[in-house]
Amino acid sequence: MKSRSWMAVVLLSACTQAADVESPGVSPAVKPAAPHPAPKAQHGAKHMPPPPAGGVMGSGAAMQDPTGFPPFHDWQAPSGSAISGVGNWSAPVQLTSKPGGGYRPQVAVGPDGQIHALFYERTDDGDLIRHRISSDGQRWSAPAELGHEDNRNWGPDIVARGDGTLAVVYDHALPDFRSRGYFTSWSQGVWSSPQPLTPDDGGEVGSGHLANGSGDTIAYVFIGKTLDPTDRFQAHYRWHKDGQWGPVGDFTDGSVDAWHTNVERRSDGSMLAGWDVGTGGAETQLFVVEGRDGKWGSVENISSTSKPGERVHFAFGADGVDYLTWFHKVAGRPVHIYVRSGRPGSWGPVQEPSRGYGGFHFDPDIAVNDRGVRVLVWGWDAGTQAELVYSVDRGQGWMPPRLVARVGHGKPGLPSIDVDKSGRFYVVWNQGVRGYNEVYTATLEVH
Repeated sequence: MKSRSWMAVVLLSACTQAADVESPGVSPAVKPAAPHPAPKAQHGAKHMPPPPAGGVMGSGAAMQDPTGFPPFHDWQAPSGSAISGVGNWSAPVQLTSKPGGGYRPQVAVGPDGQIHALFYERTDDGDLIRHRISSDGQRWSAPAELGHEDNRNWGPDIVARGDGTLAVVYDHALPDFRSRGYFTSWSQGVWSSPQPLTPDDGGEVGSGHLANGSGDTIAYVFIGKTLDPTDRFQAHYRWHKDGQWGPVGDFTDGSVDAWHTNVERRSDGSMLAGWDVGTGGAETQLFVVEGRDGKWGSVENISSTSKPGERVHFAFGADGVDYLTWFHKVAGRPVHIYVRSGRPGSWGPVQEPSRGYGGFHFDPDIAVNDRGVRVLVWGWDAGTQAELVYSVDRGQGWMPPRLVARVGHGKPGLPSIDVDKSGRFYVVWNQGVRGYNEVYTATLEVH
């Protein structure tokens, strides 16, 4: 439901017209999803290994490991206190297995309490998306296929809508790194055929996320550029409203790279979107904007009144308080996890639940239940020990972090957290080594 992805390869050029983009027809209540398979890409060769890290420094052409294994894991971790002791989460359940493993998981809880996990696995045909369902977080359905049947289906994001349907966006990348954003929906147990959201213009897209608003409103955000290694990523958006998709719009002008777009909804159908701007791997400036009914408000530079950082995630309290979380790299090393609460135009001071602890701190996500209990999860790598960790704030401040689980091998990353109506929290994350990860899930009851 939230996102979270180290930029897979690199992603589409600015486009302000949508005449050549098909509408994905996102109203399954009117037209049930047909049980027909995703198309094979015409350029679809067999699955290729991921591109190497590296590239043109300072430009969007710098390629990061698409498995979500950033290079800082190979560096010496900062010294400091260790995070020790496993907290109150259930024992982790492994959702994937060899040989395909799993990457970039997402979780969303539906209005009926069903838990939906999404990830992609590596196969001989490509990186293919899988969907699993559970009623309790312990017993899961067999993986179901969705998306394209070949090449790289990267960065999937999922939302559960009030009518019980699901919506997913993802990036489909060809062997030559051209890619487009796609939409698919799930209704009555069937995934619809993927429909393109971005033009077929030879560019790249990535960091695609979506949020459902009031009625049939959907916001889709992403970054894009041409394949030119000197081009810069721009942050873009599209709105779906009144049965059709509008044109592609721009959050940024492309003078500096934009990264890590995200968007999430409040219970009233309004939403917050965010992105960060700056040189890849360096300190970046964080921006957010409020949206409602197909329109965006005034953009805010969160970093100008707080701290630099990247990969913002959101949570929304029943009391009307919004929460932001992000992480901050210093000299390319992720060492700070921040949380800020308030409302657009009126944000409170920055809190740092990771303060005082050694190691690298990265990829935070946050959720809040109706009782106002906040749960923050993030990846922690101290070199000799690396696990997913968490902290709880019941209103008196963030508790000292503890381990979600003791997997005992590899590095954690890219967690996604959601909460059900009873206040129970669910998290999914991937953990492993460069080139191979598994996906895990766990459940937390907070009293």
